[in-house]
Amino acid sequence: MHIQEKKKNNQEKERFFVLAIELLADFPERVQNIFKQRFGLSGSFLPQTLDEIGEENNVTRERIRQIIADNKKQISKKYETDKLKKEESAIIFVIENNCGIIKESDIFLSLNLKESTKEVSALKFLVGFSRKISVVLEKGFLEKSWISSIETLGRAKKIIIETEKILREKNRTLSSDEIHQSLVSIFPDLSKKAMLSYLGSSFRIKSNQFEKWGLRNWPEISPKGSREKIYLILKEVGKPLHFLQIVKLIDRYKLGEKKTHPQTIHNELIKDARFILIGRGIYALSEWGYHKGTVRDVIVDILQKKERSMSREEITQAVLDVRKVKEDTIAINLKDKNFFKKDKQLFYSLK
Repeated sequence: MHIQEKKKNNQEKERFFVLAIELLADFPERVQNIFKQRFGLSGSFLPQTLDEIGEENNVTRERIRQIIADNKKQISKKYETDKLKKEESAIIFVIENNCGIIKESDIFLSLNLKESTKEVSALKFLVGFSRKISVVLEKGFLEKSWISSIETLGRAKKIIIETEKILREKNRTLSSDEIHQSLVSIFPDLSKKAMLSYLGSSFRIKSNQFEKWGLRNWPEISPKGSREKIYLILKEVGKPLHFLQIVKLIDRYKLGEKKTHPQTIHNELIKDARFILIGRGIYALSEWGYHKGTVRDVIVDILQKKERSMSREEITQAVLDVRKVKEDTIAINLKDKNFFKKDKQLFYSLK
C-alpha cells in the first residue's frame, strides 16, 4: 500500500478527529490545548475538568471557562464548511432514520465508533456547534440523546410517559406488540418503529434480553443476583427446567459478566421458596401452582382436594402434572399403608 493510500485510510478512520483539529487549527496554541483538554482531543482522549485544566495552565477554573466561552463563538463561525456540513448531514440521516431521536451511545454504535474514544470525543465536540442537531438529557427520565427537532422530543416524552403508565397498571413485562397495541388507542398514527425509537431513549423504561419491556428497576428487566436471574429464566421459558439448563441459559442470554457456576445456582434454587423441586434437579416456579414436599405429600394433597377415592392411573397422572418422577416411584409411595388404603375396586384413599 502506498504512503498516500495509508494516509487516506487513517484519515477516514479518524474523520471526526481530523475535522475537530482542522476547526481549531487557526487559534493560538494555548487556546487549542485548552479545547483539546476540555473535550478529550488529546492525551487519553477523555475530557478533563475545568479545575484540572486550570491547574495545568496555572489559572483559575473560571478563567478556563471564560476562554472556552469566548472562543466558542469564533469556532461556530468556522463550522459552516463543506466537510462539516457533509458529516452533519450524515449524522442527521442516522437520527431521522431512527424517527428523530437516538440515544447517544446508539449513534456511536451506528457510526462504528464505540471502540474509538478519540472519534467519540471528536464527534461530541463537533456536534456541540451544530445548529441542526441538539443533545438532550433529562436526569432520571431521558438518557442522553440526539434529536433533530424539538417537536420530536415532545412527542417522545408523551409516548414514554404513557408507556410507563401502562406498565405500572399491568404490573408485568410487556412485548413491543402489547405496548404498541395499547398506545395506538391514544396515538392512532404511532408506528411501532417510532415507539421503539422513543422508548430506546427512556431512562426508566428498558427492555430485557427476551425483548420484553418494563421498568428498569424490575428484576425481570435488571436481574441483580443469581435468584433474580433464575426467576427471569424460568418466567420467560415458562416451563420447569433442570438446574444445568438454567445455568446454560443465564450464560447464553448474558445475564452476568462472569461464567455462571452450577453449584451457586443449585444452592439458590434450594434456598428460595419461589422455586420448587419437582424432579431430579428439575425446578419450577411456585406461582405455577407447584408446592414443596415429597411424592407422598403430593399424593396426600391430591386425595384431600378430590375428597374421594381415586384409581392408580388417576393419581399417577395427577402427580406427573406437578412432578417429574418415574411412575414406579408413585407406585411405591402408594404402598405406604400408614397413609393410603386400597379398596376392592383397587381405588386409593387416605387412611
